Amino acid sequence: MTSNTIDRADRFMFKTYRRFPITLVKGDGCRVWDENGKEYTDFVGGIAVCALGHSSPIVSKALY
Repeated sequence: MTSNTIDRADRFMFKTYRRFPITLVKGDGCRVWDENGKEYTDFVGGIAVCALGHSSPIVSKALY
């Protein structure tokens, strides 16, 4: 994570869960990318998570 991102997270986010040392910048379906372009499969789920994927065109159209 960049120091600016860490500083902002410390100011505005709850420290409920362990943080990962990456900054995600893009998502598509079940895939996400970090600030260095590395691709990950998003297996994270839990309380208050809506498993619709990232950047769903159907959801975006319904919301906007």
